[in-house]
Amino acid sequence: MRKHIYLAFLFPTLLALSLPVFTVQAQPHIHGDRPHTHPLPAQGIGHKHGNTAPGRAVGGQQAVQQQRQQQRAPAKPNNRVNNNRALAGNPNAELKQAYERKNYKRVFQIASKFAKQGDPSGQFVLGQLALLGQGQKKNPKMAFNWLNKSATGGHQGAQYLLGSLYATGTGTRKNLGQAHKYYQLAARAGVPDAMASLGVMYENGQGVKKHMPTALKYYEQAANKGVTNVQLMMGERYIKGVGVKKNPAKGYKFVKMAHNSGAPQATYLLGVLNANGIGTRKSPQHAFKYLSAAAKRNIPDAQYDLASSYAQGIGTKKNMGQAINWYKKAGNNGVVVAQHNLGLIYLQGLGTRKNPKEAFNWFNKAARKGHPVSQYFLGDLYVDGVGVGKNHKQALSWYKKAAAKKFPAAEYSVGAMYANGYGTKKNMQVAKQWFQKASKNGSKKATNALAVLKKNGI
Repeated sequence: MRKHIYLAFLFPTLLALSLPVFTVQAQPHIHGDRPHTHPLPAQGIGHKHGNTAPGRAVGGQQAVQQQRQQQRAPAKPNNRVNNNRALAGNPNAELKQAYERKNYKRVFQIASKFAKQGDPSGQFVLGQLALLGQGQKKNPKMAFNWLNKSATGGHQGAQYLLGSLYATGTGTRKNLGQAHKYYQLAARAGVPDAMASLGVMYENGQGVKKHMPTALKYYEQAANKGVTNVQLMMGERYIKGVGVKKNPAKGYKFVKMAHNSGAPQATYLLGVLNANGIGTRKSPQHAFKYLSAAAKRNIPDAQYDLASSYAQGIGTKKNMGQAINWYKKAGNNGVVVAQHNLGLIYLQGLGTRKNPKEAFNWFNKAARKGHPVSQYFLGDLYVDGVGVGKNHKQALSWYKKAAAKKFPAAEYSVGAMYANGYGTKKNMQVAKQWFQKASKNGSKKATNALAVLKKNGI
């Protein structure tokens, strides 16, 4: 009889649970219980310009590509070379075509002819090729030599990359003083990445005296020149007051700049800011617009928040079909809470037919990534044989995983399993210990269970 006493309050009815829909939160970096994905690195700059900031590895593909767009070959080939039949016509066009075809050997041949004539642009291209190992083996020392010649000749792209080589000690000895010198030359010539790198140096006191106002000056210059990640970083700083006086309105402007530059994470952040009225007037409709745009660019958090907007009818008409569609996209992109919500949706038939197997599959995905509520639900499904065969050992295993995270309902269920001998040997003392934990964490069922135990002299 005592066994049946515990069965009376063992497991809650699954269908009585309602779907918890998570809305975008007031803090731009927290959505539900998930951390946002705009890191603010310790050195204070989110822009990765080829890993060329002081203390990082030398400038890589991204930085080289940016400079390549500015000046791929000698803008004004000297007359001696211009008469060479091999470069008849437009050598710049031929060089561009070779780059597009990734024919780096041909790029090397064209640039070599100019470089040997002392042309800074040709020297710059050879420096890039040696740095990246394109058309030849990587050779940092050779890259340094060519870039040094090009920088001395006034090539601003070479000045920037030379600063990066000095900053990281690649192809030469590390020399932050020289790095600062060449970054400054490039910044004065209008190279945005050099401005960003100077910001890092002044923020961290690398090769110069630490001075945040100067760092911010260079960061803002880089942002105004279109360095997208710096725009986003500055937006986040002003929104949260990190290293600057908090100014959400100014932060919003920087985020808008990053959005206009084409950064999908900035588009998503604009959705969050508009949803919560941070730096701008609260506007669910504008939030929905930005979330939609970011979601379509495959930003998982935006897909999740867009699904929640459809589920609740925030900024748009309520549409559970669209909600399920976007929850699936977010869930397939690894957003755990989206996977959990899909489990609930299919279990309860919200906007779709009930599908216990689908519910089990989605709960299983979230549970395996550590979501305690999904772990708890998975235990229930195994106990009841819903969407999966009954398996009390598996149920107890998942209950314990959720209970380890101090989830009261799971702690109670572990106690009930021991009390009834489900998936384990019956052990009333162990059951009592779990009921005590659950009761302490707020489970009324556990409190009632302890009263029943006490009544029965346990």
